[in-house]
Amino acid sequence: MQFTIQTGKTNEILRAKSEIVTSAEMRKYVRLAEDMVRYVKNPDNGWVGLAAPQVGVNKRIIAVSLIRDRDCIEDENYRTIAMINPEISEHTEEMECDNEGCLSIPWEHGDVDRWKRIKVSYIDTSLRPQSILLSGFAARIVQHEVDHLNGVLFTDRVKKKETILDKN
Repeated sequence: MQFTIQTGKTNEILRAKSEIVTSAEMRKYVRLAEDMVRYVKNPDNGWVGLAAPQVGVNKRIIAVSLIRDRDCIEDENYRTIAMINPEISEHTEEMECDNEGCLSIPWEHGDVDRWKRIKVSYIDTSLRPQSILLSGFAARIVQHEVDHLNGVLFTDRVKKKETILDKN
C-alpha cells in the first residue's frame, strides 16, 4: 500500500487525539495495521515507527520496530509489529535523553527525554491482547508513536531543536 504521509506541526490530523478501535472495527483495521508494518519494514522508507494519524487515519494503531539499540539499527534481528489500541500501563521514573526525528516533521530533530523502561498493552493483528516490557530504543520508539495517537509531536517535547538543511 502506498501511503500519503501527513506533515507539519499544525496539521489537524496530527494534532487530533486518535479514536480507540472498537471491537466491531477490529477486523477492518487489521489490514491497515499490517500495511503499516510492511511500510516500516521496507528499507527504502528508512523509519522505525509509524502511527495511523501519519497516514491520515484517526485511529489508535501504530507499527514499531522493536530495536533494542540505536547503534544496531542495521541488525535485522528484531521484530516489527503492529499495536492496536496501545496503552503504556507502567513505566520507570528513570528517564533517558536521546535525539529524535520524525517522518511528519522532516528536516528537524532534537533531544527528547523518554522513560527508560515501559510496559505496553495492546491488541495484535490476530486480535489477541498482548503485553510487553520494553527498554532502550524500543521503548523510545513506542513512546514516540503513542504520542502521535495523542496529538503530540516530538517537537513538543524537544529540549533543543536542531534543523537539518535539505541538501537536494
